Amino acid sequence: MNKAVDLSRRPSPLQQAGIGQRDVLNGQVRIREVTELALTRVRCFDTPSAAEVPISELPTTTGRCAGTDPVFLCLGPREWLAISKSAAPPQLLLQVQSAVDPARVVACDLTDGIVALRLTGAAAPWLLGKLSCLDFLADLKRGQHCARTRLGDAAVTLHYHQPTDDAWAFDIFADRSIAAYLWPLLLASAPHANDLTRVSGAPE
Repeated sequence: MNKAVDLSRRPSPLQQAGIGQRDVLNGQVRIREVTELALTRVRCFDTPSAAEVPISELPTTTGRCAGTDPVFLCLGPREWLAISKSAAPPQLLLQVQSAVDPARVVACDLTDGIVALRLTGAAAPWLLGKLSCLDFLADLKRGQHCARTRLGDAAVTLHYHQPTDDAWAFDIFADRSIAAYLWPLLLASAPHANDLTRVSGAPE
């Protein structure tokens, strides 16, 4: 008889890559893996009008975020990422699927295929700015937002937000298969990001 798989015992993406230390404080930036999030991708087959958005919380402008738990990130005109800390992945998927028209919208669970990393601290925007063409310092004034970009050779989704009982943070979502590339890239860039923070100042 097959025994049920205990999802809580599955290795995280960084653990699977053989990385033991998954929470590092380097000067003014902290880099750590986040494993308690459920992720669901939502795609609409046609472009909905503001009155036809299938879920009331869905933002319709790319880069905008809405909701709390789950929070919905607008990745494009017809694409969103739903993120929940409280719901298990099957629960989040069911919640989204039950709220949309299956003839127009498809939802799929991405949780097990994604690595999630969290950056906090004054040097975090400098670190990301070293690896991408976006102006992360200027974007801090926008409050919660999201973006798709590249960090080095890695395609990522970024979510700037304030987790409950924590400081403002950049969450990085990328394919699980490149976790072993992305983690050392961030660690290697942290010292220079700290230098930039000391020279140019922390974000206000």
